[in-house]
Amino acid sequence: MFRSYRKIAIAVGALAIGLGMSHGAFAGAVLIEQDSSAVVDGWDISTPNGVSLTVTTNGNQIDIEKVANFNYPDQSLQIGFSPVSVNDDPATTIDITNETIFNNSGKSFGGFDFLLNNVGTTNATFGGDVFVNAIGSSAGSLNSSKDLLAYVGNQAAGATAHWGGTSASDNLLIDAPAGSVFVFDEASVPGGGSSVPLPAAAWQSLIGLATLGGLGLARRQLKQSSLAL
Repeated sequence: MFRSYRKIAIAVGALAIGLGMSHGAFAGAVLIEQDSSAVVDGWDISTPNGVSLTVTTNGNQIDIEKVANFNYPDQSLQIGFSPVSVNDDPATTIDITNETIFNNSGKSFGGFDFLLNNVGTTNATFGGDVFVNAIGSSAGSLNSSKDLLAYVGNQAAGATAHWGGTSASDNLLIDAPAGSVFVFDEASVPGGGSSVPLPAAAWQSLIGLATLGGLGLARRQLKQSSLAL
């Protein structure tokens, strides 16, 4: 089975990153949910409606427990990660320790994709640990750019899938070196595993992620990939 993502160019109104904001330091967990944002360990993290994050810091790493609610087929839910200052020292590893995904779309999922959409000077990539497949028997497939991780399986309408948490290595690591600005994107694949072109409305979470030297425009694209699953 093959899935591919087409290039999409988008104009993003460039908003200045908050250079005056201090490095975030939190002793406890930070809750980010329902179209809101917070600064944690040097990163401004923003969520869309339908997503809830519980965020903690662990040295130079951010740990995230995630809940996502998919309300219609082919939906894409995106989380923006932007360093609050070019002079700051943000965490360089982001660990999605576990995730609960609700399928309230009315149709079954035939697969699930995790993507990194980069707009910074350096690309974030998926690291050494990836989720054990929560909806099927086959392992996830990572493309050569390490920015697209695809799973095949079945999640029935109305069902809940629990990703991560079964072992120390059953998590999803994102390497986010200095200069990276990105969106962590999740896309449900319709039953049968057909391709998922991400809807134009889903790109809105890129707004404000990068300042591009007065151009006022940012270009974003998904890598053209063919994944043999």
